Amino acid sequence: MSETRSKAQEEHLKKIDREMGELSAAYRTVINKVESFDLTLKVLGNRQEKIENIVSDINQKYETLVAMMAQISGNMKEGKDKQAESSAPQTRSGNFGSNRMGTPQINQAKDDNGNHTKMPKFDFPYFNGEGPREWVRKVRKYFQLHQVAEGMKVDIAEMYLKGKADIWFHGFAASHPDAEWNVFAEEICRRFSDTTGEEVVETFSKDSLGVLLNTRRNLRN
Repeated sequence: MSETRSKAQEEHLKKIDREMGELSAAYRTVINKVESFDLTLKVLGNRQEKIENIVSDINQKYETLVAMMAQISGNMKEGKDKQAESSAPQTRSGNFGSNRMGTPQINQAKDDNGNHTKMPKFDFPYFNGEGPREWVRKVRKYFQLHQVAEGMKVDIAEMYLKGKADIWFHGFAASHPDAEWNVFAEEICRRFSDTTGEEVVETFSKDSLGVLLNTRRNLRN
C-alpha cells in the first residue's frame, strides 16, 4: 500500500516537473518575442528619425531653389521692364506708355469724329496664381480697350506675373517659345485652376526643370 502511494507521488512529481519545463520554455519564448519587438521598435524609431531628417533637408533645398529661381526671374523681369520703358510702342488708339508703377496705359484716343480724347487710366492686373479665369478675363478686356497687338500680349502679361505664376511662366516659355495669347491663356487657366497638392508638386518639378533649362539658354546667349 505504501509502495503504491510512493509510486503515485513520484509520477505526480514527474508530471509537475514536465509542466514546469513547458512553462519555462513558453516563458523564454515570450521573453524572446518581447526583446525582438523592442528591437524592431528601435529600428523603426531610427528609420523615422532618418526620414524626418531627409524631409527636412528636402524642404531646405526646395526653399533654396525657389529663392534662386525667384531671384533669377526677378533680374530677368527687371531687365525687360527697363527695355519696355525705353522702347514703348505706339498703338492705333494712341500712345502706349507706362506709369510710375510700370503699368501700361493709354494717354489719348480718338472718338468717332476723329477728335483726340483722354482715356481713363486702367492698371494692368497682376497675377500670383489665384483666380486665373478672372485674371484672363480682365486682361482680355484690357487688351481690347487698348487695342494691343496680338504679338505683344504674352510679353506684356509676363511682366505682371508674380510668385509661383512667374516661376511657372519660365517653364511654359521654354516649351512654348512662340506661343500666342490664346494658348497662353488656356495653359495658365489649366495650370492654376483647382489643382491638388500632388499636382502642384508634380507641376513644380516640371516647371523647375523648364526654368533651369531656360536660364541656362539665357546665360549662354
